[in-house]
Amino acid sequence: MSDFIFSLNVVFPLFLLIAAGYAAREFRFVKESFLTEANKFVFRFLLPLMLFRNIHAALFMDLDFSNIRLIFSALFGVLITIVILLIIVPLSVKRKAARGSLIQGIYRSNFLIYGLPLAVSMYGDAAIIPISMLMGIIVPVYNVAAIIILTVFSEKKSISSISFLQITKDILQNPLILACIAGGIAGGFNLRFPAIIDKPLHDLATMATPMALLIMGGEFRFRKLKSNFMMVMLASAGRLVFVPLIAMIVFIRMGFREIELAVLLCLFATPTAVVSFIMADNMGCDAEIAAQIVVLTTALSAVTIFLFIFVLKTLNYL
Repeated sequence: MSDFIFSLNVVFPLFLLIAAGYAAREFRFVKESFLTEANKFVFRFLLPLMLFRNIHAALFMDLDFSNIRLIFSALFGVLITIVILLIIVPLSVKRKAARGSLIQGIYRSNFLIYGLPLAVSMYGDAAIIPISMLMGIIVPVYNVAAIIILTVFSEKKSISSISFLQITKDILQNPLILACIAGGIAGGFNLRFPAIIDKPLHDLATMATPMALLIMGGEFRFRKLKSNFMMVMLASAGRLVFVPLIAMIVFIRMGFREIELAVLLCLFATPTAVVSFIMADNMGCDAEIAAQIVVLTTALSAVTIFLFIFVLKTLNYL
């Protein structure tokens, strides 16, 4: 029961921020033009700053990257999930822009925001090093994959206009990728920032998630959910049930237990990342479906994560 309460304590504040954004639009405290501009501000400035600080901090901790088995298992799990989705989703979904949002919504977990506190709640400070190590690797992979997928399925571009050179250019110009590279360089060289700079950078970075959630709430439309309901439900089931269930079966058979298995659970069982909505909206894919997947997976994750933890603990795997 304590794990369920913990999950609820993580999820409910996120929902309050989404609800606040929705109410702000409904009561006309903000205009549509404000939401559009704020969306761009989050994508181009706040989220890159948050990624920069997180990767810089992860590398600055002088983490031990010698656990090759854990790194490659997590990385292979993410990549094989993406490949399978790239095969299945286009076969079952006709609309081009919806494909990109669905693929990203299923493979991309809220590892950055949800994963660390969840792992620490289970194993304390011992979980910080392995999960921070994976963050420094998985987060850039998430973003590179998202840029490629969203570019290919973007409504802003035709398939004929997309080339390897264009995708490479989009990757190198993407503010999230640039932030990952900058964070890696700063962390790799152990660069320290004086308090007079570090404090405002920290304050700005912490604004990214609340702002993204407020904007998502402001752009959320319940009437649109009806037409997308089955699609969003299947995507949510994929994100919260099928992907983590298959991942846990495979990783358990590979011999992962306790802290390592908990870290992998946090990677594969957490809800869809908030940034998936921001990226879909800015790169020409279906932002409404992306937002709906984030909202639904966030709501249901309190139950699904509790069940995964409960079952794995009962079977003595955690």
